[in-house]
Amino acid sequence: MAQWRARRRMTQQMLADRLGKSKSWVDKVERGVRALDRFSVIRDVAEVLRVDATILLGGDVRPAGTTGTEGVEGVRAALACYDIRPVGPDVRPVGSTGELHRPASPTWPRRSA
Repeated sequence: MAQWRARRRMTQQMLADRLGKSKSWVDKVERGVRALDRFSVIRDVAEVLRVDATILLGGDVRPAGTTGTEGVEGVRAALACYDIRPVGPDVRPVGSTGELHRPASPTWPRRSA
């Protein structure tokens, strides 16, 4: 709960106020001293934090049979449509990492052992 509260940029007091609970209650739940033991409370917390209740229960909210990588190929294809090569008078093709290292070597001071 603390992670999601922080992601929503809420203080413990802000969350407590929105839930109608005390700051002490929120603190105890986040420290594990007090459990979220009623679904109605879990539902209220999830609603305030704008997350699915199963996330608060530690469950996986991905649809069954999915890996979480669906759509990656579509994003790659969409990005491939753009010409994102750098442009400018000083831009030249990049070769191997060895080629990159040689021009940079003189700029780095050498330490004597």
